[in-house]
Amino acid sequence: MHLYLVRHGQSHVNLGDITVSHRDEPLTDLGREQAARAGEWIRENIRATDFYASSVARTAQTAQIIGSVVGQQPTLTDGLREIGTCRPDGTPIPSTEFETFTPELWGTLDPYTPVTATGESWMQFRSRIGAFLEDLVPAARRNRMGSPSEEPSDPRRILLVAHAGVIEAVFEYIFEKGPWSVVAVETHHTGITHIEHRPQPNRPDWWLHYHNITHHLTDEMRT
Repeated sequence: MHLYLVRHGQSHVNLGDITVSHRDEPLTDLGREQAARAGEWIRENIRATDFYASSVARTAQTAQIIGSVVGQQPTLTDGLREIGTCRPDGTPIPSTEFETFTPELWGTLDPYTPVTATGESWMQFRSRIGAFLEDLVPAARRNRMGSPSEEPSDPRRILLVAHAGVIEAVFEYIFEKGPWSVVAVETHHTGITHIEHRPQPNRPDWWLHYHNITHHLTDEMRT
């Protein structure tokens, strides 16, 4: 199974300070152009069999633009929402009830403290993302070191349009990083990451092919 992660295009959320105001805002003009160009690259290079996107406005809009280019509409899901947009139990927070982020709190550095007053912590968020991934690759199918036989080939090419935080959480989850071992994963708007699930005896389950590809953008468009 091949997993392609795409960060949303630039949105008005990215131009403000979410410790002062946090709203579910759409893409900027640049963000829409980034999404269209990403769609052209995806059409030529990925040919997804499955297509999911976060239900937050900026990701849903990005995915719809990409979908219009590749001729495939996304399935919107709450499971891929950004940290700060869900409650601790994983249910989505209505956009009218979004809370500001706690000033100077970086979730991965304090992983058990909620990033908003009543929202989820980084580890609760990471568990939500992990649950979504386990639905794609059930835990019972995951190979372990020394397993006697190889799993059947999985031909799926799954495209996920999500958020920078989601992509970082995916890295932490699939590579089993501990909560206090902090490694930042930076992704540009519409940066594309390719990770393969390839279980084999005495080999890792997950293989990173590339991260944050932005060949579809000019230097001036990278944000």
